[in-house]
Order: sequence, then C-alpha cells, then structure tokens
Amino acid sequence: MALNNNKINQQTFYDLGMWLSFPNKHTNAQLARLQDEDKRLPLVTLANNYWLIGALAHSLKNSTVWSTLDPELITYLLELEQFYLQRSQSIKDEAIFACQLLVDANIKVVMLKGGANMFSGVASPISTRFMTDIDLLIPEQQYQRANDVLMAHGYEENQDEHAMPATEHHHASALYRHNGACCIELHRWVLKQSVSDVLATEDVWQQAIPLQLTAALQVLQLTASHQVILSIAHSELSNTGYEDKHFDLRQLINLVEITNFYQSEVNWATVKQHFIRCNKLQPFNALLYAAMRITNLHTPLNIEYDKPAKQHFLECLAQFEQRQGLTSKFNHFTKLLKEYKRDSIFVAYGRNGHMPLTKGRLKHLKRHFLMAIKPKYLQRWLKRFK
Repeated sequence: MALNNNKINQQTFYDLGMWLSFPNKHTNAQLARLQDEDKRLPLVTLANNYWLIGALAHSLKNSTVWSTLDPELITYLLELEQFYLQRSQSIKDEAIFACQLLVDANIKVVMLKGGANMFSGVASPISTRFMTDIDLLIPEQQYQRANDVLMAHGYEENQDEHAMPATEHHHASALYRHNGACCIELHRWVLKQSVSDVLATEDVWQQAIPLQLTAALQVLQLTASHQVILSIAHSELSNTGYEDKHFDLRQLINLVEITNFYQSEVNWATVKQHFIRCNKLQPFNALLYAAMRITNLHTPLNIEYDKPAKQHFLECLAQFEQRQGLTSKFNHFTKLLKEYKRDSIFVAYGRNGHMPLTKGRLKHLKRHFLMAIKPKYLQRWLKRFK
C-alpha cells in the first residue's frame, strides 16, 4: 500500500520509534523516507507534536545515517536541539532555585517526573527532554508553608480570573516568577485521588531515594519502580490516555528511557501488582504493548500476545491517523462534560457543606458561561468549530 506523503500514518509511528530507539536497524525504505524532503515531513511533524525533536537529533547524530542526511535537515535538527538544550538548562536552574528555597526552610522535597530525570541521568543529554513545569512533592503538613515560601520569593499564581480552582487537587496552582524558565507545581499527593491507589503517596515518602541537584543541594526522587508506575499511571489514568485511546508518545519514550536507565532496578512484578490491585491491568498492558511495538521495549512481562492490548494499540493508531492528532468537536464537548463528573467537581470545589455536588456543578456552569462571553475565550472556542 502506498504511503500518503502529506499525512501521519501508522508507519510514521513505527519509523519515529525506530529512529529514536534503534536507528542503526533501519530498513532501506525507512532511510529513503528520511532522506526525501517531502516523505519525511510526517515524521518531523509527529516528532514536533510530541516535543521529541531533541531526542531525534541526538539519536540520529549517534547513528550511521547522520552523514547521509542532507544539510538542510541537519541544520534544522541541530538548531532545535540547541534550543532544547538551552531551555532544559534554564529549567534545571529554576528547579535548583526553587528547591534551595524549600530546603533552606526545612521543607522536604521529592522531585517528580521529568525534573528528576534531568538530574538523575535518565534524560541524557538533557536536550532530549522537553518540559513545561517542575513537579515537587511536599509533605501535606508542609504544603501550604511551601507555597508561602515560594510566593515570598517572587513566585505568583496564575492571575486568570477563570483559572480552575483546586480545592482537592493533588497539586496547587502553578507558580510563576518574573523571567522564570517555567512554572513550579507543588504536589501534596503523587496522583489525583481517583487513581491514588495505584501509587500511594505514603509509599513514595517511605521509599524515596536521594537526588543530587548540586554539590551542596540534595532532595529526593522516586525509586526506579515507582517512576515506572507514575509514568504509566499519569499518562494512561490521570490524563485519561487509555480511555481516550491516545497514548502520549513523549511519555512513552520517557518510560522507555527510565526502563533502559535503571534496568534491573525496576521490579516489574511489583509494578504490575500496583495496577492489578486497583483493577487497572488493561491500561498497564496496553501501554507496555505500545512501547514494545513502537520502540522494541521488552520486559520480563509477557504482553506480546495480549489481544486486548494489541486491539487498543491499533485503535489508538487508527484514531490518530484519522484525526491527525486534532481534537474533534465531539471530543471537545466530551472533555467539557467530563469536568462535571462527580470526582472532577469535588476536586475543583470540595465536598464539604450542603449539596456540594449540585453547588459545584452550578459554579462550574457559571464559570463556563463567563468564559464563553469573554472575547478572548469566545474567539478561542469559535476557532475550534470553524
């Protein structure tokens, strides 16, 4: 079957996974597509969609094909890789600044997700990792004081009057400072309450290990197994990737990097048990199957012949190919409706008082109405439905 040169298709995912993970095992057809200016456009677009150009540039530079690429592609990759590198270094500096403030105030910190990966060596070089925020887990009894400490040193909350409240959210409102590289999100729980049984915050604190930020500054990070659990639970459950039939390719690559970096330190039997105990084995298997097909990741768990996982994977690819990654009108309304579900309302507005669910939904309806009549929001929504 002939490939469509203008659109992302299933083969594009396989090609990108190969170039990111085992570039020296390419086929002649894959190399021909990469060397052709028109045929590689879907590949570059897909990499950009998931902020993977830095990782792609690094992988290709260390492969046998780099010298065969045309100067235009090489220049493009190198320039973006340099941008990613500079941004990641600025984010590391921001993380050090914020963590130093908290440590000086005798507040314990566990650095989560990508921030920890840039200091631990998982993201190596740091240009391979693109981030938008720094996630810091704080003991719940110190949660408010940590927020006050950062705000006393120049950090501010989002001033948007229609920003979502966070009464029972697992993290506080994002904090920004003038000329800061990115926002800081203080977490009191590792995951939102509705999926917290996958990885209990208490377990994280009990098993957290040291993470050196500078010679004089040390915080904590998750164990290797907990990092794998959080990576999968965050993308597939918290961000509803499994339910929406959409796997986040950036998070999938991050999972592979964690696995390859820690290797035998990941206890896969324990990881699997975390998902079994809360009846979430299918999302777990589905993402591992996708990682196997896209990046050739193999674990001690036998999921190669898992039929539901395979079916889910193919449906994810088919949906992306059909929509080209764009959110449909129907999906936009579906996401809005999800905000009115019981758990979402309680997270935003709390569950205390008389008729909290009804009052919360009315408050949320009012919020959406006020947003809709504001010119900047109205224009944004109208664009979605043109």
